[in-house]
Amino acid sequence: MSALYPANLDLSRALVVVLGAGPVAAQKLRGLPEGTQQVRVVAPQADAEVKAWLKAHPQAEYLQRGFEPGDLRGCRVLFCCTPDADLNAFAARQAKALGAWVCQAAEPDQGDLRVPAVIAAAGLQMTLSTGGASPAMAKALRQHFEKSLKGSDLAFVLAELKKLRPLLKKDPKLKAALLKRLAVPKAVELMLKPRSKAGRAALQKLLKLK
Repeated sequence: MSALYPANLDLSRALVVVLGAGPVAAQKLRGLPEGTQQVRVVAPQADAEVKAWLKAHPQAEYLQRGFEPGDLRGCRVLFCCTPDADLNAFAARQAKALGAWVCQAAEPDQGDLRVPAVIAAAGLQMTLSTGGASPAMAKALRQHFEKSLKGSDLAFVLAELKKLRPLLKKDPKLKAALLKRLAVPKAVELMLKPRSKAGRAALQKLLKLK
């Protein structure tokens, strides 16, 4: 039985190894945060999408050959993305022995790292996971929530709060009073409703410093 603990990994100083260079590998590469500095792709051939990603990230290393255990030296995270189940399993065992996190794209239960769907919209970033039950459902839910958030006034509220942050840091009482008005179900529902003139006016009233 899995014991999944939601967490965020800081990959800014970690070596990420991607085994394979097909569509699945391209998806994992696209999902890496921009601050990821060390990426190593290992595969005899690379799809056009992976080649384009490598061209856009010249700091990444591409080993155009088959996998060798030495490719994992210094690895913190391994993504197994080849169509060869035996190769994926072999690389996963090697990585785990080195203490690296392993994501088995085709067989999530064989890895100890599962990548959730990322909802990025309206100035917000959230992750969503079905615990490996259905990646397709996670993708569908992500698309639904992103569409809803982009049509709401949440981005407006977050942008206004960012502008007010320097002032609020200087005045804890003012900050507490503002958050007391905003951090309630009714106000949150207003932020998440489809954008409208009346809704924007109501939010501007809530954001007004008193």
